[in-house]
Amino acid sequence: MTQQVVCFDLDDTLYKEIDFLKSGYRKVADMVEKRYGHDSHDVYERLLSWYNQGENPFESLNETYGIDNPIGDYLNIYRFHHPSITLSSDVVKTLTELEGKNVLMGIISDGREETQKNKIEALGLIEWICPDLVFINEDKKYFKPNHWSYDRMMLKCFEKNVEPDATFYYLGDNTEKDFMAPNQLGWDTICLLDDGRNIHKQNFEIENIKLPKKTIASISELVNILG
Repeated sequence: MTQQVVCFDLDDTLYKEIDFLKSGYRKVADMVEKRYGHDSHDVYERLLSWYNQGENPFESLNETYGIDNPIGDYLNIYRFHHPSITLSSDVVKTLTELEGKNVLMGIISDGREETQKNKIEALGLIEWICPDLVFINEDKKYFKPNHWSYDRMMLKCFEKNVEPDATFYYLGDNTEKDFMAPNQLGWDTICLLDDGRNIHKQNFEIENIKLPKKTIASISELVNILG
């Protein structure tokens, strides 16, 4: 029977969310070139620049190029495209080693179900992650730090004959929402430190209940923590 369960956040934990953003901007830029004739490379570079400057990229796109494409159209392309994203070699190695140790693995993530599932498919995560241990909180009332998805994860694991005294781990990156619920449920919580590319910056000057029990600079350190 399984004695260890590792549950992962998705964005900025198993891959860098900025890579999804860039993939989405490329899709938008390709559409603009096909529909309006503007060079897709130029459009893509401008979208990134507007994002980095804190502007609304899609509004700026219409204004700069003098087009009247619905903002919702850009958002749908961005949110629901099949992204060009990949796992790092460190992530692949870590997941493979955990699998070899008979560690059961799942995902808890906030976001649109179709968007998150497209990411999971593009990353090939189902090679290591049990499909029925993927919980996506699409309804905001269940967003982390709500216990709902963590409770469901535990129930589903016990249905899989996980030992009653199994250790549950949660690996995430968002100090505001990732660790409160699993801390309250007695899980071991681990924060993957920002390498400078995260979408949401980390803040460790917060209430203790929100803080992870451990921090790691590389996902590969997870293997040693589990022993």
